[in-house]
Amino acid sequence: MMAKTPQVLKGRSCYGHLGGTLGGRLFERLVELGWFEQEKSTVYLLTERGKQGFEELGVDIYEKRR
Repeated sequence: MMAKTPQVLKGRSCYGHLGGTLGGRLFERLVELGWFEQEKSTVYLLTERGKQGFEELGVDIYEKRR
């Protein structure tokens, strides 16, 4: 029996943001973890849990990028 090779997820940049399969799966997981919650059909809000999680990862959510 052949060992299953993990599929490489593709990511891409879309207007300076992570997109593609990788970006989509990452966002879905962050919603599952309660880091974001859906406010309207296409609007998501960062929760306190999300703020704490990003802080623990060393991500400054308030840093402005060009």
